Amino acid sequence: MPQNPIELKDGELTLWCELCPPGVHPGMRDGHVVTQVCDRVAFEQVIAAFKPEVLVDFEHRAENSDDTTAAGWVQELRFWPRGVRGLEGLVRFTDVGAEAVRGRRLRFLSPVWHLDTAGRPMALKSVALTNTPNFDLRPVLNKAAGGEPQKGKQRMNKLAALYGLPETATEDDILAAAKADKDELTALKTRVAEMDKATLTKEGEALAEQNKAKVCNKAAFVELYVQNKATALKFLEACGGSTEAAPVCNKKDAKNPSQVFGGGSAVQNKLQQYNAMPAGAEKSKFLRDHATEINDLRNAQASAE
Repeated sequence: MPQNPIELKDGELTLWCELCPPGVHPGMRDGHVVTQVCDRVAFEQVIAAFKPEVLVDFEHRAENSDDTTAAGWVQELRFWPRGVRGLEGLVRFTDVGAEAVRGRRLRFLSPVWHLDTAGRPMALKSVALTNTPNFDLRPVLNKAAGGEPQKGKQRMNKLAALYGLPETATEDDILAAAKADKDELTALKTRVAEMDKATLTKEGEALAEQNKAKVCNKAAFVELYVQNKATALKFLEACGGSTEAAPVCNKKDAKNPSQVFGGGSAVQNKLQQYNAMPAGAEKSKFLRDHATEINDLRNAQASAE
């Protein structure tokens, strides 16, 4: 997807400009083949990590030399999740930066960032005003290497080899292979999540059955167990129940224990003991002495309901 050029009107110094189009951009970094994933997740984490102002220099000179002359400063970031435009920056141009853009000497922006382990940009380090932005060759500087067509071809060949494609593979072929890998990874993650949910559901049902005298709402307990296993186990522990699923022995229980929040002659916990006490100074003192345990039991009961 081509990047949109900057159009700065006379007298205008601040403008929303495109920094990076959405998509999967294969390229090279430090001599290694990488794939830059510029999707909603990537743009959201770049925006979350953004701290104004970020330098806009000329042709990445701040990254490659001691020249830190400012063409502008990025004030804010945004992106369009349903549009064709990708990550945008609100740039306040300096006098020399505005002059270069209005004179159409430099018309594009090229972001500098590091990639996370998934190949997504993490935080905006700097931006360059350039005429040769390229998201296929340089995912860190995102600027095409001028006058190096042979090196560019070699890099594309390495990308093709990475995805098991022949050297004749086109850019579209490589992008399709990268997308296929990403889709396969997404499907795998979904499958793992489904298997985890199934396992937790089975465990929760077994514990609910084992502690049915204390679990008044089995479906609610299983749902809580799947969402937050630690909380569900804490609830069972507070109720005096077992937090380990018992083996199936196909034998009916010889006796039915009392409900933890219901009837029964024995006092099961501090909450039941407190509720059974008559109003008065002694009950108030009991609440002060055991406030933490009573509140924990109340919260656990509310979660189960």
